[in-house]
Amino acid sequence: MTRWFRDTYVVFSMEVRRFLKDWEGFVINSLISSATFIMLRLMTAPPPDVEVQLLAGAIVFAVGMQSVNVTGGLMVSERFEGQMTLFRTSPMSPGSYVTGVTTASALTAMLTAVVVLGVAAAVGANFHLSPLLLPLLIMTALALPGFAVLIATHVRTAQAGYMLSSTVGILVVLVSPIFYPIERLPEWLQWVARVSPFTHAGQAFREVLTGGSSVLVPVVVLLVFMVATNILGITRMRWREP
Repeated sequence: MTRWFRDTYVVFSMEVRRFLKDWEGFVINSLISSATFIMLRLMTAPPPDVEVQLLAGAIVFAVGMQSVNVTGGLMVSERFEGQMTLFRTSPMSPGSYVTGVTTASALTAMLTAVVVLGVAAAVGANFHLSPLLLPLLIMTALALPGFAVLIATHVRTAQAGYMLSSTVGILVVLVSPIFYPIERLPEWLQWVARVSPFTHAGQAFREVLTGGSSVLVPVVVLLVFMVATNILGITRMRWREP
């Protein structure tokens, strides 16, 4: 177990250094997410409860896309540029490698959310800061990277990997009613939206940002996704090339 944690930390620290070197994508995603909130706020002049919903949506938008896209992007890059070969030839386990990458991706996603909250505070948005925000950010950031692991290790070309990981991150976020009530979706799409972990993440953030704490159901859903998708990613990933 000690070795597993050590190997995971090694991968995590390497990915963090890579993030610090290639920080442009983080800045772009932070700006897009913050601008989305500001534009929606200016266009709708929302009452306080709707303003909080827009802020919660911007946070989920930022964290959801960043976590999936960064995980997929990192693993695709390392696979097709040869770095993953070094990990494969070492005694490191696939679980250590995946956990290190997804944890580093989750960290960048959470930092994006911090930027969005800072921008919201700077423009005068009213919301409640709660200790519950941190575990919610962690669970949201780790809810779906397991799918990005599968994509990155099974695609045949780097271009397909980048495209698919970005598309999955964007589509899952967009189908989730984080900026609007779920009732506005067609009935068949409502069933799809209810399955999305980001739908439940949006509900939890809205509750917490208004000072509430009734987040048991969304937390359970996020925990289930976090455990299930990451186990799926680790157990079904292609660690050795055919």
